Amino acid sequence: MDEVQHLHLETAGADLKVVNGAVVIEDRVHKEKALLRKIDIRMMPLMINNIATARLGSLEEDIGLVDTQYNTVISIFFVGYILTQIPTNMILNKMRPSIFLPTVMCCWAVVSASTGGVQSYGGLVALRFVLGFVEAPFFPGALFLFSSWYTKKELAARISVLYAAGQMSGAFGGLLGSAIMGGMEGKAGLAAWRWLFIIEGAATIPVAILTSFVIPDYPSTTSFLSPEERILAILRIAEEANEEDDRAETPAMVGLKMAFTDPALYLIWFMQLGLNTAASFINFFPTIVATLGYSQRETLLLSAPPFVFAAILGITNSWHSDRTRERWLHVVWPQIFCSVGFVVSASTMNAAARYISTFLMMSVYGSFGCILSWVSTTLSRPSSKRAVSYAVVNAFSNFASIYASYFYPKRQGPRYWQANVANVAFCGACVFVATVLKFYLKWRNGKLDRAAEEDLNIEGTAAGSRTKMLAERWHCHPDYRFTL
Repeated sequence: MDEVQHLHLETAGADLKVVNGAVVIEDRVHKEKALLRKIDIRMMPLMINNIATARLGSLEEDIGLVDTQYNTVISIFFVGYILTQIPTNMILNKMRPSIFLPTVMCCWAVVSASTGGVQSYGGLVALRFVLGFVEAPFFPGALFLFSSWYTKKELAARISVLYAAGQMSGAFGGLLGSAIMGGMEGKAGLAAWRWLFIIEGAATIPVAILTSFVIPDYPSTTSFLSPEERILAILRIAEEANEEDDRAETPAMVGLKMAFTDPALYLIWFMQLGLNTAASFINFFPTIVATLGYSQRETLLLSAPPFVFAAILGITNSWHSDRTRERWLHVVWPQIFCSVGFVVSASTMNAAARYISTFLMMSVYGSFGCILSWVSTTLSRPSSKRAVSYAVVNAFSNFASIYASYFYPKRQGPRYWQANVANVAFCGACVFVATVLKFYLKWRNGKLDRAAEEDLNIEGTAAGSRTKMLAERWHCHPDYRFTL
């Protein structure tokens, strides 16, 4: 029986046909579409982060923040955020996501709501660090879970939808923030920004509880699937990689070593680092929009449409990337467009031009799903390696948010030309590393093709010793080829 077909059929309880060593599922196309719809409905969690909105209220005055202390409040979150991701993804590979991820959401909600009661700069810094610490496992964990269910022609678009949830929370968070900041000031003796954290933190708890009943575990362990659906879910992923995604066989520490010894990990990490650095303007987005000269309420309302645009662009670009099985161009062109936006923002004080530039700047997120799906198709096996790789790329690329939090001191407004110049440079770095990665993976594919041809000519088999040696080095099946 072929390697792809060595699935755990006996544990699934499925009565399936096996013809010439191959699992046969009748009416597979229809059943696969139904399975995808079922999984899609259960894979849409939500993340919210609203520190950027609170700055437009009296947060800085109430807490007594001066100079770059607000920037420190922003950056300290990412210190906690970076520290947690690798170990928690190694744990998640062995745990039930339906328990682990909602628990993380509840912890985040409690800490976020507690921010509404902070009284000092030190307390705010401490809470922001803890918030990063407890929020960190969610997003890389969700990415790993997505990669366990979706194939390479489906993954980028789904990751973009996941991230678009955060984008839309930025849009509607601005609208909600406008309502809270405008209508809750002084209620129960609390400033409006305190209500912002309390209300949105408290609202996340029921969402987290609901999520625990909705999101799936892994294909081989999810209970709401029928035996046939479970086998189909396993088979789809196994066929694409030419081997089963077995989470039990490779220890977490072995996966850690595999990830850190693969040069492709560092290329994807630095590519995402460039994107994240340029995208750090998002932490100051309402402040940037405020340079248009409108009132606080109008500023928050004007902040919403660019987030919607970013969500639509990200999903559309990633969907097209999935359809064409191409990553490089879909990473590059959004970085060029957002660079134009940064240049316009630094070059003019015309209100219309500056507002249009905010949409162009949001193009930076068009590359997001494509880069993160590149992780899965480049560092896919074994699953412990993929789990670590997602955590490394997401965590270490957020080093950008520590230093980029100081890109927007108030004294450099309203043009913030230093920040905009730096953002253009990091967009260029993202494009450069993406190009290097493309040619590196093309070189890998060429080596595998030539080795397979040599094995065929010399040994009479396309999966001979040379191909297997290369495949073992890059932790893939001899028949697998990397997505460019």
